Amino acid sequence: MSTQNADRISQDRRERAFQEALTYQQFIDSAKVNVERFQGNFEQYTLSKQELTYFKSLPDPINVLVLAHDWCGDVVANLPLFAKIERETGKLKLHILLRDPDNQDIAAAYLHKDGRNHIPTYVFFNRAGEELGLFIERPDQITDLISTWKEEFWNLHPEWEGRGKALSELDEEVKRSLLHYLNEQRPKAREQEKTAIIENIRSILG
Repeated sequence: MSTQNADRISQDRRERAFQEALTYQQFIDSAKVNVERFQGNFEQYTLSKQELTYFKSLPDPINVLVLAHDWCGDVVANLPLFAKIERETGKLKLHILLRDPDNQDIAAAYLHKDGRNHIPTYVFFNRAGEELGLFIERPDQITDLISTWKEEFWNLHPEWEGRGKALSELDEEVKRSLLHYLNEQRPKAREQEKTAIIENIRSILG
């Protein structure tokens, strides 16, 4: 999901966030979980000649303030794409913050359309520090696919209870199995996710 809006955090807060932020490598080095999945996704994402040309044609690097955690499946799925764009084009500069506990104020400034904060949240700033827009969580197409994958999971396991419930309401065994199934499906949509995210970025940057 991407949106555009006027600046929502002050210049001082933005500058402090940039100073405290991690690079992608620092984020990975400090990660406690999913390191292999991060590395695998980073290696598997490839940029087409057209995509490389677009980013390299941007006149200035774009600062991207990121709220993330290593345990989040959406972070695992798409933060490596942003990192790949950063490494191969130099036109995105990632500033990664852990949302909890110290950056809830930033999270509260960039809410999803459902009124809650979600990770990852990517906020784009130009060279002058002006906010250009944001991308939250994952593309709508992937949200639709996740709904489909969940239905497939429940159809495969009619013996388990919990269809339609939130993850937090599921028994631990069922929750682990569902997450494992979703983690197996997500890489199959990697190219679709990449294309949709780059389209979102282009809509923000112009």
